[in-house]
Amino acid sequence: MTSEIQLIRDLYRYHFRKLRSYCQTIWSLPVKERYRDRGATFPSLVDMYLHILDDYRFWFIQAYTGKPFQDFPLGIRLSRAQAERATSEVDRLVSNFLKELRPRDLDRKFFIQVDRRSITVRSMLLQMIEGDLQHKGELNALLWQMDIEPPAIDLSRTARF
Repeated sequence: MTSEIQLIRDLYRYHFRKLRSYCQTIWSLPVKERYRDRGATFPSLVDMYLHILDDYRFWFIQAYTGKPFQDFPLGIRLSRAQAERATSEVDRLVSNFLKELRPRDLDRKFFIQVDRRSITVRSMLLQMIEGDLQHKGELNALLWQMDIEPPAIDLSRTARF
């Protein structure tokens, strides 16, 4: 039987594999389409993608350690190589965190300075997955509106659960 920690690691590994697919899809679009304001939670597809990376950075750097980080500014123009590098950096950050995670750590509470509240590591991990899914769903809807097939999200076909 898969342990809860292994399940979490597998889920995050899956999410980053899918995130790389979104990066490839978004940066394969013409520049004008990539940066067009689509009236979503974040203006462009690039802004939304970078917000996903910022969410991970917020939770795993600022919320958990209290260290500040710099958000990607709205409208920033990154090359595909820069976006892939930023994705790899965030993936490495999260992977290193999860590699050190032990079952007893899941119930450990920590204080989030900006929210002035305490949560458990388990709550942080679940919050991050929920936010990731929300923004990937929004990316899917926007890509479908452009008649572009988004990267498939089907955990049951790829995971070892």
